[in-house]
Amino acid sequence: MPARSVACDTTILLYLGRISRLDLLPALFVKIYVPEQIVTELDMGRLLRRDTMNPRHFDWASAVSVEQSAIDRLPPNRLGIGEQSVIAYAQVHSCDAVGLDDLQARELAERLGLKVVGILGIFLLAKRRALIPAVRPLMDAVVDQGFHLGVGLYDDVLELAGEKIA
Repeated sequence: MPARSVACDTTILLYLGRISRLDLLPALFVKIYVPEQIVTELDMGRLLRRDTMNPRHFDWASAVSVEQSAIDRLPPNRLGIGEQSVIAYAQVHSCDAVGLDDLQARELAERLGLKVVGILGIFLLAKRRALIPAVRPLMDAVVDQGFHLGVGLYDDVLELAGEKIA
């Protein structure tokens, strides 16, 4: 059964788009919220790479506005406006999860009591729900597209997925 809602940061949308697996998001979440600040980041990304996904083209993605006052209420941090908007939106609207990969953003979200899922967590959830047969090919694909992933974390995810570590 899919979780109800997630507010997504750029990284998840960008890399799932680059490996043509955006389908995993609506399979795992009923509502996918994309703050306007993230939509803008993706728009800027398309200036460099035309294949950068556009959330406006997907009926499962809801572009949402985030009040500056909600962002201002966050504890002091050095996050970018995208991560801040995702966390603020999820906090104000009680999202079930926030889709973040940046370590500082994840730590802040967790301190605020938000459930965090990154791209690797999405792969693990997808495998547990039999949406994909294995996480390794998807991890390899995002790494090939420029996603930074430490060797230890790679092996940890394979172990969690019940896949053989090479």
